[in-house]
Amino acid sequence: MVKRCCFLLSTILGFCLNVPGQELEFNSVRKLPPTLNSAAEEGMPLLSPDGRQLFFTRTLFAANSGGKFSGSDIWHSEGRGDVWRSPSNTIPAIMNTAAHNVLVGFDREGKKRFFVSASPYSPIDGIYYTERINDYWTRPQLIPIPGIDTRRFVGVYVSPDVDVVFLSMQGDDSYGEEDLYFSVKDKTGQWTVPRNMGGTLNTQGFEISPFLSNDKKRLYFASNGHGGEGDADIFYSERLYDSWETWSVPVNLGKMVNSAKFDAYFSIYGDSIAYFASNRDGQFADLYEAHVTRRATVLGDGQRYFTREDWQRELGASISQEIIFPETSTTLTPSQEELLFYVANKLQLRRSVMFHLVVLQTDDLERGEKRLKSVADYLTQSGISEDRIVTRQVESPEKAGRGVIAIRLFE
Repeated sequence: MVKRCCFLLSTILGFCLNVPGQELEFNSVRKLPPTLNSAAEEGMPLLSPDGRQLFFTRTLFAANSGGKFSGSDIWHSEGRGDVWRSPSNTIPAIMNTAAHNVLVGFDREGKKRFFVSASPYSPIDGIYYTERINDYWTRPQLIPIPGIDTRRFVGVYVSPDVDVVFLSMQGDDSYGEEDLYFSVKDKTGQWTVPRNMGGTLNTQGFEISPFLSNDKKRLYFASNGHGGEGDADIFYSERLYDSWETWSVPVNLGKMVNSAKFDAYFSIYGDSIAYFASNRDGQFADLYEAHVTRRATVLGDGQRYFTREDWQRELGASISQEIIFPETSTTLTPSQEELLFYVANKLQLRRSVMFHLVVLQTDDLERGEKRLKSVADYLTQSGISEDRIVTRQVESPEKAGRGVIAIRLFE
C-alpha cells in the first residue's frame, strides 16, 4: 500500500555463476535528520554526481508546487555526511509543476538532470531533461520513449551514460503487477520500446525502483515477489554477459536494510554510502542512509588467496603487502603511490587476479573508509578496474592506531 500512498495516482513514477564473492556489508543504517524527513512522504533519494546535493521526492506536502494533494515535488538539500541544510523545491522551479514530478537521473558531469512530470489525465510520452548552461538551466526538453504503459504505476531510472533507461510498469507481457523493463537507443539514436527484463527478475508481485551501479554490472530494485523480510524488500542482481536481458538470481540485501514494512528506492555511491526510503517507523516513508563496505566473503569455485611465495614470484620479495597510514592521515604518500602503481602495472593484464583491501585497525570507521578509498582509487587510476577490487574493515588490536591496509590477492 505504501507504494500507492507514495505516488497516489496511476500515472505517477512510481550468485548463480562462479564469480568472485563481492557482497555488501552494511555497517550502520540511520534515518536522515528532520531537516530532510517531514510528516509527509519522502522517496527516490538520488545523490548528485559531485556528492553535495541530495535530491528526493516529497508527497502529501502543503508546500509542494500544487499543494498537498496535487502530487509529488522534487526537493533537494545541500550538505555532506551528517550535515544537510533545509531542503528546497526550487531546483530550478521549472522541474516542478502542479503534476507529479520525480528526478530520475543525472549525466556523469551533472550538467543534465532527467525527470518525469506526470498528469493523471495524459499518458507519459517519455522523460524530460534540463541542461545547465553557464548559470542557467534550460527549458525542459522531451526525450520520447514509445510504449510506456501508464495503466498502473510507472518508475524510471536513467543511467549516467544516458545509454539505457530502466522502467517499472505493468505491460501486456508483465508477469504480474509492475515489472522491470529497459529501453536503449537504436541505430538512429531513438529510444526503443521498453523490453521486459524476464522471469529471473520479475514475479507475480511488483518490481519497482530500479537503480544501476556505477560500473553498470549490478541492478538494485525493490520487490514483494521474491520473499524476504516484509512488504517490499530491496534486492540486487548481477548483469551477465554484458546483456541488458540476462541477469543473475536476485539477492536480498538483508535485515540491516530491509524491514517487515516497505523498503525501496535504493541508490549507492562509491560502494561506501547508500540511500533508500522506508516506512518502518510510521505510516509514510522516510529517507535512510546506510554505510557500506564491499567485501570478499567467499571465494568462487577454484579460487584461492595468493601465498607469500605467489606474491614474491609475481611482484618480488621487496614489495610490501601493507600500506601504513600514520596517525590520522587518510592520503597516500608519493612512495606509497609509487608502490601501488608498480603492483597495478604488474597485474593489469592478469585480469583474473582480484585485489582484497583489508583495513587492520581500531580507528574510527569513517577514517578507515577514507583510507580504503584512497588505495582503491589509486589502483583504478593505475589501470585496475573497479570490479577487481573488494574492501573490508577488520579490527586488529596489534595494529591499533596505525591504520594498516593489507593488500591481499586472490584468483
